[in-house]
Amino acid sequence: MKKTIIRLALICCFIGVNSVGAQETLKCDGETYDLLKSLSESKLSKGNILLFVTTHEDIAWLDEPEICKIDRDEKWLTPYLEKLKSTTDFKMDIEQSSIVMEYLHRHPEEKENIVNFIDQGRIGIGGAYVQTYEGMYSGESLSRQFYLGKKWMEDSLNGYQAKTYYNVDVPGRTMQMPQLASKAGIDHFVFSRHIKGLFNWESPDGTKVTCYSPGNHYMDFYNLLGMEESEGIKKMAKDVVDWYKIYNNKSQDHPVMPVMLNYEFIWNQKPVENMEPFIGRWNGIGYIESEGRKKLKVKLPKIVYSTADEFFAKVEKTTVPQKTIKGERPNMWVYIHGASHQKALKTSREGDILMTQAEKFATANAMIEGSFKKYPERKLQHAWESKIYPDHGWGGKGGDVTDNVFLQKFLFAKSEAEQIVQSSIKDIAAKIGFETTKGIPIVVFNSLSWDRTDRVDFSIKFDEGETKGIELSDLDNNPIPVQLSNLEHYSDGSIKAVTVHFIANDIPSVGYSTYYLKKASPDPQLSGNGFKETLENKFYRLEFGNGGLTQIHDKELNRNLIESGKFKAGEIFELSSVGNGAGEFSEVQQANTDYFDQLGTSKTNWKIQEIGPVYTSVVMRQPMKDAVVEMSIKLYHNIKKIDFDVDLLNWNGTMFREFRIAFPLKMDNGKVTYEVPFGAVTVGQDELKGTGGEFYKGEVSKIHPRAIGNWISASGSGYGVTLTSTVVSADWGDPTDSLNTKVILQPILLASRKSCHHEGNDYHQTGDHNFSFSLTSHKPGWQEGRQFGNQHNERILTVVGPSSYKDGGLPERLSFFSTGSDNIVISTVKKAENDNKSVIRIFEADGIGTEATISVFKPVKKAWQTTLIEEPKNELKVGDTMMYLKMGHNAIETIKFE
Repeated sequence: MKKTIIRLALICCFIGVNSVGAQETLKCDGETYDLLKSLSESKLSKGNILLFVTTHEDIAWLDEPEICKIDRDEKWLTPYLEKLKSTTDFKMDIEQSSIVMEYLHRHPEEKENIVNFIDQGRIGIGGAYVQTYEGMYSGESLSRQFYLGKKWMEDSLNGYQAKTYYNVDVPGRTMQMPQLASKAGIDHFVFSRHIKGLFNWESPDGTKVTCYSPGNHYMDFYNLLGMEESEGIKKMAKDVVDWYKIYNNKSQDHPVMPVMLNYEFIWNQKPVENMEPFIGRWNGIGYIESEGRKKLKVKLPKIVYSTADEFFAKVEKTTVPQKTIKGERPNMWVYIHGASHQKALKTSREGDILMTQAEKFATANAMIEGSFKKYPERKLQHAWESKIYPDHGWGGKGGDVTDNVFLQKFLFAKSEAEQIVQSSIKDIAAKIGFETTKGIPIVVFNSLSWDRTDRVDFSIKFDEGETKGIELSDLDNNPIPVQLSNLEHYSDGSIKAVTVHFIANDIPSVGYSTYYLKKASPDPQLSGNGFKETLENKFYRLEFGNGGLTQIHDKELNRNLIESGKFKAGEIFELSSVGNGAGEFSEVQQANTDYFDQLGTSKTNWKIQEIGPVYTSVVMRQPMKDAVVEMSIKLYHNIKKIDFDVDLLNWNGTMFREFRIAFPLKMDNGKVTYEVPFGAVTVGQDELKGTGGEFYKGEVSKIHPRAIGNWISASGSGYGVTLTSTVVSADWGDPTDSLNTKVILQPILLASRKSCHHEGNDYHQTGDHNFSFSLTSHKPGWQEGRQFGNQHNERILTVVGPSSYKDGGLPERLSFFSTGSDNIVISTVKKAENDNKSVIRIFEADGIGTEATISVFKPVKKAWQTTLIEEPKNELKVGDTMMYLKMGHNAIETIKFE
């Protein structure tokens, strides 16, 4: 019954705007009189106030996802469609394509009407699939927002060309989003929680989009409609006067300004019901009078319905934005999607990686076979839909249900991608011409776009009596050191099962190499006796103490890296962390030492776990007040890296606690840089200058913690450190002393905060959690560690003893795709959306323009530079197996080829 009442109220509030008489006299105070007089004398008096009407919709948050779908149907879309049918001047916006998809699933009979209204310019739809936390996803996942947004609408809604990207709620923008959107054909942004007005936002490559923000909140006009009439008219007059003083600077013919009614169902609906009466009252003002002032005839700009697309098309004819902003605006709500949902976001990060691995190797396999018949196009499409479905609406009412739905979406995408990866690499391996006399083939696959030396792990089983030891060799029959773990033996001492670890050298870019495993005599087991809390190899000397490493000495750089007076390297500590994931706060709610615990306050018993030719691992187990920590530190002998694998066990879920891991560097005021989608941000250098608006008054460059990609780095005092991470948020300042200028890299493991919805859920995250980090040191400069930063999370893949086709025609070592330049990175390779050609997406990572040469393992007949969503732009030069493209600094480019 309640739903029916709301629906009728919405319909009724639309009636009668054109019946309001014109030339009415407004009696007002002196301030309003002066504002309206000024407005009447301005050029804007001959123009219009363009009103675009929508509701802001998270996937959920207002309630559980399925309940929200029903509400969107019954409280919004169905009554608004009825209004479109009955009133010819009414127009509306829908913020994202997923809402249209779900509505058409419920009402397929309405598709023709929706398409007709779109064709008439009476419905506008935002060009993205959902309104996500942009820093939550990889660059490729952000790209797919426009595949399932703008491209889906082109294909499904009679060629509709979405021109506007809505993301009104989140106080954060990642710096490459303007480039991504513009290269998808979307040149306009609508968002709030920012500075008010019309301005450009520029990506690092120079791409600009035009943005409109109503200011701090998208409810600005909703609030106006909730005022008493006199105050509402005064506020409207102020806003219009402010607008005409700044804008319409290009042409004063047909000037316009925007207002946006954007609201939520749980808000008081009276302001929404007041929309038409207010429009009628404003449009009807023909005279004004005030005490002591003469009655004055005025001409005011009329409020008319519009869409965001229509507004931008008209404002671009009259206004050149005078302000251009550039850089990252770090997400103020960083805690909600990372530390407060650790397992979900870890799964998301794994899915981001697996999805592109699946595309790269499925495409390579199709090209080998000369056909895309076996390419898992539908599986990949469904997996991408799930992967990028979770938006910014975590928690909320029914938040346990919503959060689980989002987790299941990530798990589905990850599972589908894993199956495709395994199927593809096994199929490729089966086509390799092996020399079986060398032993059992072990094929290792590298999905990254540079030749790579890294750790490989695989498991293998043997029959009883088959062998008591193993040895490994490369293609030139050189012996490769191996380390064995998880050994299981038969009663006769022969190996039943084992996990093998080795270092593979120079695995080709997006390609593979083959090693051979042979039976051998058992290797002698190395003893762990004699560990005196120091480990050493040709790269590092590690000194162990209570809680972590008291020192890491880099022998190549001759530097002590760690400042261990307060924290040790790898030390887990716990803070008080009172706050919400998101909410109406102007600064990130900081963790503090009201509650504090750290590993180093009690004795840590370090023990050798494994010693071998590949690495030595040292382990510990130690209780804290609220959890138990198990840690393994691995020092590799032939590659410069130290791994920290952490299990946080038996976490009791106490509310408002936060766990971090510390890497305190002997580095004063170091430059901190971290990965973002298709780029990197250096703190204090690459952010938006100034503040985020009248509400967010703090300097943007000082926002912390930050959402990070696969790595965070620091440089200064003559060296650099890069730390890879499986968590998605990190800090770098001392949380116990704001005056300390030393860099302390701190991935945030988890935080038990609460939803900002008054009926929302607590983010306890009780139970066991697993984390992995890897550290290397190098010369100063984040570029020195960028490739390392991506390798730890994107592990090498293996096929052990593949089935082999009779006529295996592939060589034992091959690169499918490469760029030949360290700074040109392959994001993905995939089947083209609308035909059987192939698509490769690349980006320039280091801020250096480059003549890119893309190599393919098959001859290239033709190639085209395309938009982000694969619409051809111009033909490229090709030669044999090469494609050539001039890449600007920080550019993201998409190429189709055959």
